[in-house]
Amino acid sequence: MKKKLVTSAFTLVLLLGLGTGVMAATNKIDCKVGDFKEMLAMMQDKYPDLSDKQLKEVHKDCIAKMKKETSKDCMINN
Repeated sequence: MKKKLVTSAFTLVLLLGLGTGVMAATNKIDCKVGDFKEMLAMMQDKYPDLSDKQLKEVHKDCIAKMKKETSKDCMINN
């Protein structure tokens, strides 16, 4: 009985450790920014004085920033 408990605990710790390692190794953007059309309404609310061309640049720059620093989600925290 004790052997099963120890084996189960070891397996659980191993699986959690591997899962954490796999998540840390992925190069995925955390906040899941959509394409420009999907984000346009939110960006227009946040930056009402910018033109569509300027908003496209903001979106493009934000995507580039988030690919470099995946721990930051600039569209959410600005």
